[in-house]
Amino acid sequence: MQKYLKRINYNQEIRNDSTTLTKLCKQHMEHIPFENLDMFGGKRRHLDFQRVYNDLVLLKRGGFCYEHNGLFNWVLLECGYKVKMVQAAAYIDEVVGYGPDFDHLALLVTCCDGSEWLADVGWGGNSFTHPLKFELTTEQTQPNGVYRLHKLDDNFIVLQKRKKTLIQMDNVECSVKKEKNAIEWESIYKFDLVPRKWEDFKEMFDYQHDSEESFLKNNMLCAKQRDTGSIVVVGWSAHEKIYMDPLTEKYKWKRKQSDQNEVKKILKDHFQIDIDFDLQPNSKYKFV
Repeated sequence: MQKYLKRINYNQEIRNDSTTLTKLCKQHMEHIPFENLDMFGGKRRHLDFQRVYNDLVLLKRGGFCYEHNGLFNWVLLECGYKVKMVQAAAYIDEVVGYGPDFDHLALLVTCCDGSEWLADVGWGGNSFTHPLKFELTTEQTQPNGVYRLHKLDDNFIVLQKRKKTLIQMDNVECSVKKEKNAIEWESIYKFDLVPRKWEDFKEMFDYQHDSEESFLKNNMLCAKQRDTGSIVVVGWSAHEKIYMDPLTEKYKWKRKQSDQNEVKKILKDHFQIDIDFDLQPNSKYKFV
């Protein structure tokens, strides 16, 4: 536990309350990247706690949702919180709807005062950095956005984020102007309230690694964020954004790398990740 706290540079008092929960979430996301670099030339990962701990804590690498939130679940239990793992399905688009069940792992956390929170340190560079209070329809403002939890049906809750304005480096807005009847809230994922075990996610963990249809297998990602902004590597491209206010973000810089050595330099300089294998960046997804 002490090695984990050192990894995220946390040196304050720990209590199983919402204040400590918020600090732990922020520090984790700032210091442990969301990344799937090993899928692009590295080792095949397996859903094993000791392996996850070694990679994310001791070797100072990162991971994706099952790894991040699996580790964070252990941390919170050690701190005295009550924690429930829940399965989630990412929202794709209006045509496809949601992805498969167990596509994502999130955490429902109960603090010492009985309050319940949605915590998620494994979504990547476009996620809430503070835990969300488990209150339906309540708008919750954070440095990087405005969020709410909305009841989809009798089985699922939807995490939504209010649409934001993105400003280019030349101060030109590149977001689409909102039409009168345009959707104001974007769905991120839906989740149910059934308690799960970490092993329940193994099938989808393997799918993410091995299936040619897997989003993660087709898109090399490395991302981290703090309250002031985010930095993201997608395939050969990289960018950093700063949060002007909860509903406005601006590019600080963005560029495309010409070879793997330039990509590795970005990873070293901004994420403190040393890659010792033949990295093969790829991305089939267009990020802005």
